[in-house]
Amino acid sequence: MAAVRYFIPALVGTMLWAGALGAQATGTITGRVVDSTSQQPLTGVTVVIEGTQRGAVTGSDGTFRMPGVPAGTVSLRARRIGYISQVRTVSVGASATADAQFALAASASVLEGVVVTGYGSQRRVAVTGSIATIDADAANVGVITNVDQMIQGRAAGVNMVQNSGEPGGGAQIRIRGGTSISASNDPLYVIDGVPVNNISTESAGLGFSGNEPPLPRNPLNSLNPSDIASVTILKDAAAAIYGTRAANGVVVIETKKGSSGGPSIEYEVSAGKSSLSRHIPVLSASDFRQFITDQVQAGKVSSTVLAGLGQASTNWEDALTRSATTVNQNLSFSGVSPTTQ
Repeated sequence: MAAVRYFIPALVGTMLWAGALGAQATGTITGRVVDSTSQQPLTGVTVVIEGTQRGAVTGSDGTFRMPGVPAGTVSLRARRIGYISQVRTVSVGASATADAQFALAASASVLEGVVVTGYGSQRRVAVTGSIATIDADAANVGVITNVDQMIQGRAAGVNMVQNSGEPGGGAQIRIRGGTSISASNDPLYVIDGVPVNNISTESAGLGFSGNEPPLPRNPLNSLNPSDIASVTILKDAAAAIYGTRAANGVVVIETKKGSSGGPSIEYEVSAGKSSLSRHIPVLSASDFRQFITDQVQAGKVSSTVLAGLGQASTNWEDALTRSATTVNQNLSFSGVSPTTQ
């Protein structure tokens, strides 16, 4: 009887407490988050009530909706990587809708180094293999005509040899030296996660001792160096995810993508001039005629050679070469939509 006497009041108190919770008044918070500079809507912004787990994420139009918020005054915090977080105090009424507007200012964020490995990316501190990363902004300096020039001299253990000085000529890239005598020693190229066959765009020349002939044209010439975001070179077992094609290493190329905050336009121009650094020391026309005359008088050269010289005075080095002017212009548009970057 004593147990029953204490149990019944406890049961009644529990029911009353549960009823009070069920009758607690709630409201809804809606709002919009925009960029403070461009006034464009920001998507993917996390809006949370400080001190709780309740929150919402903005959609493509920058709006959010948070129902079931207990009535009273709450503090909302909007945060997103690349922007300074902002706090708003909102009063929520029972069965009412409160409005909260945010205008976030962009801010540079210091992130951990990330490298592209395989079909994804990892934090650099978590990678145990040998990986070299080339920042496109640091490599695209001067007059860069193809991706190979961005790689040259910027990664340890990676050697590149131009097959010729011809514009667009192919290049031999060797990662930690050659691995085969008869098979290909070229690495695998992966552009935005898609493996690219390293084949020539024209027929190759003659091979030597069974070796694969050099490529007459570089298959990467279709890439604009200004569109490259990063180049990652996988040198060892980190490339195993690509299979046997990665036996000679992998060159992973990531191109630039649009970032949130509205569309952007980028215009880049570079100009350069190249000329011969030194000239071939040759005789002038009069000195050459005098030399032939001396050789004829000495009996070392036939007189018919002197008669065939004529009176021409042509500097063939000047006739065949000149100072070359190069101007590169790049105009790019980027942005983010709900479905594409």
